[in-house]
Amino acid sequence: MVAFPGLAVWRRWPVAGSLLFSAGVIAPCFALILVLQHRDDPVGLFTRPNVLRGLVLVALAAITTRIVAVWLTADRVRDPQTQRHFRVVGSAVVAGLALPTVLLVVRMEEARAVVKEVFQESADAGAVSVGPDVDPLAGEFHTVLLMGSDEGADRVGLRTDTMILALVDQASGRAALVSIPRNLTHLQFPAGSLLAERYPNGYKDDEGGFINALYNTVDNDEALTAAYGKGSNEAGVQALMEGLSFSLGITIDDYALINSCGFVRVVDAIGGITIDIDRELPMPSKLKCSNYRLTPTIGPGETFMDGTKALGYVRSRLGDSDYQRMDRQRLLLQTIADEVGIDDLLLRFGELAAAVADNVRTSMTVEEARTLLATLQSTDQQFESVGLAPPLVEPHDPDYVAVKALLQQVRQALHDGTVLDLPTDTTG
Repeated sequence: MVAFPGLAVWRRWPVAGSLLFSAGVIAPCFALILVLQHRDDPVGLFTRPNVLRGLVLVALAAITTRIVAVWLTADRVRDPQTQRHFRVVGSAVVAGLALPTVLLVVRMEEARAVVKEVFQESADAGAVSVGPDVDPLAGEFHTVLLMGSDEGADRVGLRTDTMILALVDQASGRAALVSIPRNLTHLQFPAGSLLAERYPNGYKDDEGGFINALYNTVDNDEALTAAYGKGSNEAGVQALMEGLSFSLGITIDDYALINSCGFVRVVDAIGGITIDIDRELPMPSKLKCSNYRLTPTIGPGETFMDGTKALGYVRSRLGDSDYQRMDRQRLLLQTIADEVGIDDLLLRFGELAAAVADNVRTSMTVEEARTLLATLQSTDQQFESVGLAPPLVEPHDPDYVAVKALLQQVRQALHDGTVLDLPTDTTG
């Protein structure tokens, strides 16, 4: 009766029995077949909002049909007291057996809502292109601007203190992470744009013109917000993407922005990471969104990091330079990609969904984000790590012609599968 709802009442109520059996047995079997068919790509399946909604409905139908079957079967009992007892006990048994399913349904519905809220429904929603004459490799790469911000309820405005370009060759899967210093100056903008008119010699604000302040500049200016906030991207993000795309001579297809609280929660949700630290690193005494007070130092050697310690690791400015901090940020991102498998994401999907809600914004679809992660996790691809810092680039006086040539060199090496030989000293 509970295992096969509808069979016990089939003869007396054939229509009701057929409906109960279809909703309680056949539909869950089809759902199970669907899951088994995608066992090699479970994250791809469970991050589709329509699939999640369908699985929720199937699970609810499986529970409801069994309760209905209990009540209909009880009608066959003539003694009223026994009938009531049968219904109460039968419903309690079904409810007890269904409790794990109910909890799963709640988590799937939460995950579906987060996926729908955070990710876009269509690809190329926020791409910024410089044209094939400037960027001949545009169609060969998927380029994502990854940003970390200090946004929070106790902060006025938003500064993008962490900016990393993920360059992925779509044919080979080879990838590079390119750090953009927060103190890069004189960012250029396309001719005819409002920001180009405002800053003909490159972006400059009252605090030195560092590009980590550009989002805030646009967000606090009604004219700039109106000019850059018409598309699917936020105005500040759109302005930053246009400036970087134009100054670096590359097409930027997507962006992802995470704040400090989201970073801590995401690292905690994936179970933490382990990084081999080459020397003793001083830790900041106070961090936004930290769960506890950090020890004065960490390292050297292999060090396990939860979200709070990882935030201290990537934000520490004590004992070294901004450029070495950029190196640590790229290393941490690559470590996450290396250590966290697709199965881990599936097992922790509920925690991850809760972590990204209200803390992450992106122009990517779920499929694009999943493909990017899978590419970064590939063990047979060349993975480059580059910082636009001395001796390659002087952030306070950048030669953007040379920077464009450098980015083309990096991407050409990825596309051709050749070794990229660049100076790596960022101790300045």
